[in-house]
This record gives sequence, structure tokens and C-alpha cells, in this order.
Amino acid sequence: MRRISFLVAALTAAFAAAVAPAVAATPTAAALPVLSQTVPGGPPVNPGDLLTSSLTPGTTLNFTTAPGGPVGLFCKQSSWRGQVLSNPPAPGTAVINLLNPVTVAGCFDNSPTVTGVTSVTVGNLPATMTVSDTSGYPIQILPSTGPLVIAYTVTTTGPTVTCVFQAGGPVNGNTGPGGAPWKFVNQPFKLASGSLPACGTSPTAFLTVQYSPVLDASTGGATVYVN
Repeated sequence: MRRISFLVAALTAAFAAAVAPAVAATPTAAALPVLSQTVPGGPPVNPGDLLTSSLTPGTTLNFTTAPGGPVGLFCKQSSWRGQVLSNPPAPGTAVINLLNPVTVAGCFDNSPTVTGVTSVTVGNLPATMTVSDTSGYPIQILPSTGPLVIAYTVTTTGPTVTCVFQAGGPVNGNTGPGGAPWKFVNQPFKLASGSLPACGTSPTAFLTVQYSPVLDASTGGATVYVN
């Protein structure tokens, strides 16, 4: 009986020794990055990659004198480019250098006395844009050289007027999991120069815009996803 017990103990120990290395060698799954490409949870977007995006199809860039209001500047075209500075494992915050220019075109303005829109520019770029996969999937555009500026020139029934609006701080937006649009809703800008009513019926204008899909131009235009 003692011999049998000894053999059982020896076999058990030998089996455990043989199995332990195999268990230890099992690879650990890599953590998902904040931003992936091609498919949700796919390969990470690499630092240095150039991201691009245009307006979500069927939407416009709205710059109105009241949140969601019917009076102001409306544009059918807009696009941006940004270089990825960091893309950490989720949960975390990816950092993107938002490059100059952010283009805005195809605009009309229905403010009183306005007869046409000559140009629209976004100033004080580059700026830092952060994208987080924490609760609410927040996005922020943080000023680098000064507050983000939206300037546009309009023709009127009188003289030509250039309207310059400045953000009071970070421009806040959000996205969602997967390929959800990157959007900014009713973000306030204050009139820094220009005159009413050509620059609207209020000295504050509210930016609403959304972009999708976001593409990685450095990998042939693969769609970018938030994990």
C-alpha cells in the first residue's frame, strides 16, 4: 500500500511539472488600442499616421446664432487632417495633431442683409485633438497658439463684412464605439470682430458639425474605429 501511494504521488508530481510550463507559456491577448483600423478591434492606428475625415454624408456644418437655430452660416463641405501623436491601450486617450487647414466650403448665410459668402477659414491651427474611449467617448480640441477661430467674409446689401468668432476654451465633442461620427454640437464662439446683423443676430454663434468616416490615409484609407 505504501508503495502504491508513493507511485501515485510521484506520477502526480511529474504530471504537474510537465503541465506547468505549458500553462505559463500561454500568450496573453494584446490590449486593444483606443483607435484601431480596418475593423473594430483590428490593428492599431500607429503614431505618425495621417487621419482624414469629411462631413458625415447628408449633414452640413452649421454656425448659427442660437443652439440648433435656423439663422446663420450653413456649409455643405468640410474636411480635416490630423497626425496621430499617441494611441495608448484602451481605456485611454489618443492624441492627434489637428493640422492646418480645416477646409470649409459650399456655404450660404441667411443672416439679415447678407447676400453671399466669399470665404470661410478656421484659424489658430494646428491644435491638439484628443479622443477618449472613457464614458461618453469625449473629444476635445485644445488651443495651441490661441483660441480656435472661425472667420468668414460675407457680401451684404452694404459693404463687405468679415466676421471673426473665437472659442472661449476647448471645443468639446464626442463620438461612440466603432465607426460612430466624431461630432461637435452647439459649441459656443464669441464675436471678436465684425458687425451685426451681417455676422448674425447675436454676438454668440454655435457650431454643430459631425465627421465620418474617419480614415487612415497612411494605410490606404482604412476606416478608423474607437474601441
